Order: sequence, then structure tokens, then C-alpha cells
Amino acid sequence: MRQLSLLFALLLCSLTSSAQLEWVPSHPGTITYTLDLANVQQHELLITVDFPAVGPGIFKVKMPQSSPGRYAQHNFAKNVYDLTAYAADGEEIEVYQENIAEWAIAGHGGAVKLEYTLFANGGDGTYSGIDDRKLHLNMPASFLYGDVLNDRPVMLKIKDGQRTDWTVATQLVDVGNRTYAAPNYYYFFDSPTMVGTIMRGDFEVKNPDGNVQTIEVAMMHEGTREEFDDYLKWTEDVVLTQQKVYGELPAFDYGKYTFLCAYNPWIGGDGMEHRNSTICSSPGSLEEYADRLIGTVSHEFFHCWNVERIRPASLEPFSFDHANMSGELWFAEGFTSYYDDLSLVRAGILSQEDYAEGLAGQLNYVLLRPGRDHRNAIEMSQQAPFVDAATANDPDNFGNTFVSYYPYGATIGLALDLTLRERGHTLDEVMTLIWQRYGKTKIPYHIRDLQLALGEVVGDQDWAKDWFARYVYKSELPDLGALLDNYGFIVEPVKPDTVSFMGLRLRDNDGIMTVRGTVAENTPLYDAGLDRGCEIISLNGQPVNSQDSWDAIVNGLEAGKTYEIGFEQLGQDKTGRFTASVSPEMKIRFEEGKRKAKKAREAWLWR
Repeated sequence: MRQLSLLFALLLCSLTSSAQLEWVPSHPGTITYTLDLANVQQHELLITVDFPAVGPGIFKVKMPQSSPGRYAQHNFAKNVYDLTAYAADGEEIEVYQENIAEWAIAGHGGAVKLEYTLFANGGDGTYSGIDDRKLHLNMPASFLYGDVLNDRPVMLKIKDGQRTDWTVATQLVDVGNRTYAAPNYYYFFDSPTMVGTIMRGDFEVKNPDGNVQTIEVAMMHEGTREEFDDYLKWTEDVVLTQQKVYGELPAFDYGKYTFLCAYNPWIGGDGMEHRNSTICSSPGSLEEYADRLIGTVSHEFFHCWNVERIRPASLEPFSFDHANMSGELWFAEGFTSYYDDLSLVRAGILSQEDYAEGLAGQLNYVLLRPGRDHRNAIEMSQQAPFVDAATANDPDNFGNTFVSYYPYGATIGLALDLTLRERGHTLDEVMTLIWQRYGKTKIPYHIRDLQLALGEVVGDQDWAKDWFARYVYKSELPDLGALLDNYGFIVEPVKPDTVSFMGLRLRDNDGIMTVRGTVAENTPLYDAGLDRGCEIISLNGQPVNSQDSWDAIVNGLEAGKTYEIGFEQLGQDKTGRFTASVSPEMKIRFEEGKRKAKKAREAWLWR
């Protein structure tokens, strides 16, 4: 990737002048994709690819199986069909499929024109959506690529005369005549593109060095311009707030960053970061859900530092043919998750009361699931290829063995920030140092580099080593209740006197109560032998034949006492014994607190 990055940087420099912009399409090796929109109402896009100067021998084309920002493998090739190839002389030639996502073409005479049909009806942050309202293109889900042509300029062109009322939003370079350029395949595949009826707005942000950059919001939605303008202002508040964390925005290629927002009933919900843009999509509207949707904007924009430029070595070089496994997602995704809501509070968009409520949900998930008994933060991150929109037919035990690296990492980030503040430092300082050392310099980092940066900020490498040993390499967490108490966030039980079976899900099938999901191994019913699919017959000697009967019996149980549960498992009647316990679920109550707590909170939340 460092070699590709060097070439990428050189090409970016050459593309920034108008003279060189004209050079791109005239480069003899330029690969051109032409989109025919004739059948979009049936979710089909007809794509022609011109591969000039492919060299002698067999030429291979592939469909990506991985996508930037995702950590699992995807079968994009299933939606590609009707491949037809033409040689340099224009004659049709054979296409041989050699693998699930790879085709071979021989006898081409040094150049290939390839035509194929793409079906796409699932637009979000990963998949493409094509219909009579739009093209929502995630490039790896849409475009075949020429093997060993990674350094070629790439052009994307919409066929003349089609849907002339539609406009285009993308981080690709507009070279005129509905044609857009990328310096190489990596940049092309990292450049999602929306085509349709788009509402737009932008603002400028100045860095301390005087460099001014444009932030654009391009949105497909069914709402009003007033709703859009209010959301644009919120977006600006988020951008400026996050700029303060690092002291500067990254130097975006071509001086521009684009939020590609799709908020309408014909899109899937997602958020996905890219180098100079992000996709934020939801079937919800600005009118109803703007205060929730802005959280995705906050998360994805923080990624333009953390993961797009502050890059773990495990994701380098990024492969489009298989998933990269990374042990750093607790930091890349988790710390970003910590900052997304924190940024909203600092920007004045999210109230402190709502922030407390969100923290409660996060801590209940992370602290009460048994997964940390099986894997630490690094190992949770390494599960991403199995959980990040990955699919499998056989059941798993993730309910007992997995805690998402998003909230887990966010909890580690929260704990570290509050701990650092007790030592006279902040997590902002650590992030800034990491940005200066690894983000701006384009040096991929390892976990030890993060530890060393922490030690440098606090001036104590032994303390940083111990902190990582306990909370990253092991699965401990500090007393978050005590830490939050210093800021006026009071952690207390939700139902201190109520017996609870945490996370137990039951389904009523005509009077038969069946366990729907995983029975958590840190709950009493796990020790009683209850498992997914068991049919509950009785509890404490009383018959269970509905949700109401179950709830009534549970309400009569006393914590600390032992009871029996009768159930059928795999066709056999069984009886288990358990000791009832109170609900461990917690809530976080915000209170103004004493002067010291208020001052500390204002420094943390910038209030």
C-alpha cells in the first residue's frame, strides 16, 4: 500500500491543476466505465468497460469481494451477468469464468471491451441500489476491475442523453460532460456515487494554516429545504467540534469533503466512511429522525481522521479480494463511537440528559454480557469478518462470547478519557498525538504504538503499559460508576428489588412458551440448564402457558431464594434449579452536582 500511496499522491498532485485534469481521459491507459440507464426501473444497469493496453496473454477481470469500511467478505459477483467481451478489432471473444468472482479473456489483441449487466436493489453503505429514482452506487458492489491494472486512471461516464435531469454527487473528480475521474482503482472503489434528484448545500472551514476546504452535503430526501438547511447547520457544528479535537481538518483531496445522505423510504440504513466522503443512509426522514441521523454523520466524519488516515497496519494493504482481519477495531471503530455522541454534546445538539441515557444503554450492553469472559478487545475486533454484515446459516454462540467492538471500544475510550482527566490530561491529547505521528505522516500503526503514545502524553510509560495490559490485552474495566460520579452522572440500579432473567427472550406459540435466543451464561437459568428452543412448562411449581403467566410468577420470586423450573428440551422433560437474583441493569441519572463536578463536566463536555 505504501507504493500505491506514493503513486496515488503523485496522481493527486497532477490532478489538482485544470491542465492535468484534461490529461486524465487522454492517458493511453485510462479505463472507462460507461453507464447505460435504459433499464433502471427494473434495477438493472448496463455497464460497458473499455480496457485499453491490457498487454499480451490472458487478461483477467474480477469482481471485488470486500469493500472499504467493511470487515467481512461479500458475494457481489452474484448480481453480475450477461458478460460479453470484444477484442481490439471489435470482434466478440469468449469469456471464461475461472472462479466465483474471476473471469479470463484470451485472444483479445491487447485491448478489451467488456459489457455486463448489474442488478442492484439494496442501496445502503455497502450495497448498490438502482431504480427509477436513483443510482446509489457503492463501487465494489457495482464494478468489475482489470487485474494488475491498479495504477491506471479510471473514468466513470453516464451515457449521453439519459436522465438529463439527474445530477451526480461523488468524491470523484468532475471533468465535465457527466464524466468523473479517479487516479487509480483504489480511489475509484473508495468513491461511492449518488445520481438522481439531489438537494445540496455546503460551507467552508479554515484550518490554522489558513487552508480553506469545502464541506458539501448532498442529499436525496423527501423533505423540505428548511429541514435540509437546519441539518446542514448541525453538520457544520459537528465538523467544527471535531476539528477542535485534532486542531485541524485533514487535507482532503481536491479540497473538498462530501456527505452523501440518502434519507427516504427507498434506501437501507447504514453509515460508511471513505477518504473524502461518507454515505449516511436511512429509510427515516429528517422530519422525524434528524436528531438520530446526525449521530451517523458525527461517527462517519470522525473516521476521516480515525481509520481513514490514522490507519492500522492490519488494514494495509486493503484487499478487494478478501477480508482483512484487524485487532484494532476497538480503537478505530470503538473510540470513534465514543466521540460520535460526545461530539454532539459538545456541539450543543445532544443534551446532557440524553447523553447520560445513551451511556446507560452502552454500559448495560458491555458490562452485563458474558462475552468479555471469553475474549479481550483485540479478539473481539478480530471477529469482525464473522459479524460485520457477514452471513452464515448455522447458529452461533455470540450471545455468550461476543461483545461488539463498537460499544466495547467506546466504553474503553470513556474509561480512558475520564481516567486521564484525573491525571490532568485528556483523550483529546492522545488522539492529537496519534494523528500527528501516524495520520498526517501516513504511517500505519500497531497496538503498541497506541500504548507508547498514551505513555508519552501522561509522561509514564509504565502506567500506560499497565493500562493496556489490564483493559486491552485483558478484559478488565475500571469502576465506571466512580469515574462518572465525578462529573455528575450517577449510576444506579434500574430495579434494585426486582428479580430478573437478563436478556431472556420468550415466544408464545399458542400457549407454549419457547426460549427464542441465547440464554446468557451469567444468568441463573443458564445454570438450571435452559437453552435456546426449550419449552418452559412450569416455574416454582406453577404452570407457564403465556407471557402474562410467566411475568406474574417471576414477580412473586424473591432474590436469594432457590426455585425450580420445568421445561422440555429435545423431546425430554427436565427440571432445573436456580437461585433468583435481582436485575443488574443500571441507569445513569444526570444531576448538576457540586461546583467541582460541574467544572469537571464543563471541561469534558465543553459546556
